Amino acid sequence: MLISNVSAKKIPTNVITGFLGVGKTSAILNLLANKPNDEKWAVLVNEFGEVGIDGSSFSGSTQDKLHIKEVVGGCMCCASGMSMRVALNSLLSQLKPDRLLIEPSGIGHPEGVIDILCSHDYQHIIELHQTIVLVDARKITDERYNQHPTYLQQLDVADVVVANKADLYETHDAQRLTHFLHERFGATGKPFSLIHNAELPVNLLEEKTTENSSNKLANIPKNSPFTLFKSPVAAERNEA
Repeated sequence: MLISNVSAKKIPTNVITGFLGVGKTSAILNLLANKPNDEKWAVLVNEFGEVGIDGSSFSGSTQDKLHIKEVVGGCMCCASGMSMRVALNSLLSQLKPDRLLIEPSGIGHPEGVIDILCSHDYQHIIELHQTIVLVDARKITDERYNQHPTYLQQLDVADVVVANKADLYETHDAQRLTHFLHERFGATGKPFSLIHNAELPVNLLEEKTTENSSNKLANIPKNSPFTLFKSPVAAERNEA
C-alpha cells in the first residue's frame, strides 16, 4: 500500500545498524533523551533477535513527541520488506514525525532496509540522512566478526562508523580498527569516531547521504561477501 506525502517537508531518516550486543538500543535511547524538545521523533525497531525499545522508557510530556513501532513477523528486509512497509506506512501517516530512526536487526541485511527507503514509494516522503554503524573495536580481529557477511555488510553500507565502549579499549584497539577500515575501503578509510556508553551525538544524524542504495552497492569492495547478497526488493525491481 502506498501512502501520500505526509508532510510538505521530507522526513530526515537515519538507519542505525550494528552487530548484536554493540549497544544500538542504548545509543538510540541516548539520542531520544537528547532530541530537541519541540520535535516529534519516531523509531522503527525490529523484534527479530533483539529486545526492542518501548514507550515505557519515557514518561510524561516526552511521550507526545515520541512514537515507537516494532516490525513484527521477522527481519525488516525479509519477504520483500512487506512487514517493514506496513509498519513504516502506519508510523508515517499517524505521527508525521520530524525525524525517523530505524534500528534493523543486528543479524539482518541493512541494504534491504536502505533499498526500501530509497524506493519510488518513499522518495517524496523520506530524506535519507547518515547511515550509522556501531562497532566494538575490540572485536575487529575476531574472525567471527571480521569474516561474518552481515558484519561486513553493515560496515559497507554505513556512511560513518562509530566505535562504542571506547572507555574499555586498549590503545591498539582503535589502531586496529583504523587499519581494518583502510584495508577494506582504501587509503581514505571510512569516517569513524569513538564514543563511551553509547552516547551517540545528535548532530551526527544531520548530514544527508548523497548516495542511494544502488550507489552504495557500487562502492562496496569487490571481495566483499556482501556482493553475493541481493535484497528481494532490489531483485524484484531489476527483474521488472
